[in-house]
Amino acid sequence: MKTIVVLFIISMISTQLYAQLANSYPNDVGIENDPNVLYVEKFEDGITNILSRYDDIKNSTGMFLDTDVPSGSLGQNSIKMTSKTGGENNGGHLFRSFTPGFEGTVYLRYYVKYPSTSEGYFHHESLWFGGYNPATNWGNPRAGTCGLGNSRLSISYEPVWQKTSPIGMDTYLYWGDMRSWDGGNSCYGNVMIAEGRTEWKGAPADDNPTVDFDQWMCVEVMIKLNNPVTAYNGELRIWQNGVETGYWGPGFPNGHWGNDKWYNNPGDPPFEGFRWRTDSKLNINWIWLEFYHDNPDAPSSYLKFDHVVMAKEYIGPIYDATNDTNVR
Repeated sequence: MKTIVVLFIISMISTQLYAQLANSYPNDVGIENDPNVLYVEKFEDGITNILSRYDDIKNSTGMFLDTDVPSGSLGQNSIKMTSKTGGENNGGHLFRSFTPGFEGTVYLRYYVKYPSTSEGYFHHESLWFGGYNPATNWGNPRAGTCGLGNSRLSISYEPVWQKTSPIGMDTYLYWGDMRSWDGGNSCYGNVMIAEGRTEWKGAPADDNPTVDFDQWMCVEVMIKLNNPVTAYNGELRIWQNGVETGYWGPGFPNGHWGNDKWYNNPGDPPFEGFRWRTDSKLNINWIWLEFYHDNPDAPSSYLKFDHVVMAKEYIGPIYDATNDTNVR
């Protein structure tokens, strides 16, 4: 057990301090050429070219290029998805599939900006990624359906805790062994971060991640697929603005399941690890930039994305060579 703990600590330190792909590409310039990079989207070559790269598009007339970009970016544009008040439309999305998909360990880093006009009206507003078996060219989340370990895997990190102040970020996960909120009749996205760290009482603990309204947030999610498919050796790891917000794998951390929520608790048994899939044909084969802002009482709002990078190793926030305060 001591060996496992030591290796875990070493892994955390080495990932945070040394293995940051973005450090090799200041301002993200040329990062798309790295052999460990799987996909890059910087929204720089015009809306027509951008849309041509995606298989399923919703509300393209409500998407625009915006000159607001994250700190450290040398780009000219981000993409802005908009919604209209009164239910005229409920936002938009961009969905892209990958053939044959990606095995092993995949990191997804992106920048997102949540406006204060969305506060109190969030539904699903994030960059989702995962796999379908068989692969599809459109999103097919099958919300509420349990037991899809051979055909569906969906990962997101988004504003989940809307009744806290400030609003809390958390996972929203679908996979074959996901937990049910009602005894197995239906399954919705599982959360892993916030529960058990505090008695909420309307406010998150100091170490719980929250929404930084009207600021660019750097999000990075790592998934390690289980292999073989019978094993519970899959992992999940998340960073917000370069700070780790959670890491789960076989034997860590300690906690317990309460319906569809994981409660982090040092006094509980260790996490069993993820059996993300039960069929080797299910891998990481899509991304979904989603702005689902469907409350008819919500004001017109928007969501911005930029500097999307998928890779085989930790990417980290944009490294600005002119700024000595970079996280690296």
